Amino acid sequence: MISETSPFVESRHPAWARVDLDLLAANYRAIAAFARCAVMPVLKADAYGHGAVHVARRLEREGAGFLAVAYLDEGIALRDAGVRARIVVFAGFGAGQLEVLRQYALTPVVSTHDMVRFLLDADSVAQGPLAVHLEVDTGMGRLGFTPEESITAAERLSASGRIEVEGLMTHLASADVDSETTEGQLDRFDEVVADLDGRRIRPRFKHAANSAGLAFLRATHTLVRPGLLLYGITPRPLAPAIETCPAMTVSARISFIKAVPTGTAISYGGRWRAPRPSRIATIPLGYADGVPRTNAMEREGRLMVGGRRVPVTGTVCMDMVMLDVTELPDVRAGDEVTLLGEALGAWDLAGWAGTNAWQVLTAIGSRVPRLYIENGRVAATSSRLPGADRAIEPPPPGAQGE
Repeated sequence: MISETSPFVESRHPAWARVDLDLLAANYRAIAAFARCAVMPVLKADAYGHGAVHVARRLEREGAGFLAVAYLDEGIALRDAGVRARIVVFAGFGAGQLEVLRQYALTPVVSTHDMVRFLLDADSVAQGPLAVHLEVDTGMGRLGFTPEESITAAERLSASGRIEVEGLMTHLASADVDSETTEGQLDRFDEVVADLDGRRIRPRFKHAANSAGLAFLRATHTLVRPGLLLYGITPRPLAPAIETCPAMTVSARISFIKAVPTGTAISYGGRWRAPRPSRIATIPLGYADGVPRTNAMEREGRLMVGGRRVPVTGTVCMDMVMLDVTELPDVRAGDEVTLLGEALGAWDLAGWAGTNAWQVLTAIGSRVPRLYIENGRVAATSSRLPGADRAIEPPPPGAQGE
């Protein structure tokens, strides 16, 4: 067997993700222009794998007054990083977390009877009123009050004099796939809004629209909360008429190329065998980094090399994946390979993984350093591996050998 190796030494981690904050900001502006109301970007799960702190800082500069996270610790991390925007915490809180919510100026979503009790029992009169958003379950079947229960909960909280029901929200279960179900949920939500209005309870922020839900946005709603679309990925099959661009590209350099004879088995289990004399490239990206490890990925999966989709060969490993570059004789070790980007999108990977674009984005491993691009240059880097964010900008084309 003949091997070709790269003559340059890559950074401490040989793969990277470029997050273009300018594209992200453009996506935010496009959504705001379409919605014509307040926008609350969703930054849960580390901003869908993009890096919540850097995303939050840029969105604040774009004028975002609200940000959303799932859990309390996600909001604390943003506050510790100096983020000043209002932060709404979706997944609720326990009795012992009220003081932490106040300490970090986080706005909780109230979605259970226990949470109402925690708020009403809390000895916090001296600290002033606490703003909350109340969740109505209109059909998601997860968190939230029934429409009838939400009226009672809102009245109890408002009557306390210590809790401001600042927002009313619901979660759309099928906005990306089922318009009839979505319209039914929105009808039930609007009925609650009207009922509360008749009782002189008028939350300033009424919100239901996630990314797909923007296609069903109603004039009565005063806040939207985009997630997937903010990062440039369009929900399917139902989507709003908003053009956005993917903000993240995940890449690596070919670390090794070997020439193998017909019949050579590649990777665990030897399920792929070279059908002809072949050139096999090893890429330092594996399922720990977000490459799906599925039978479909082995049969149909592709990565981008030199502007072409190149087939995966054999089982995806934890740290590596192999490609058949036989038909690209000019490809050499050190050339860039793209797992995720505009030409090979999250929905492509989702198809091979048997999942959706949300999981593809959040599956990009934490050991992959993030490079934050502004004005065409690397403005910041981030990595959870000590030292891995040093010199992680890949060498320019031509810096490698053959």
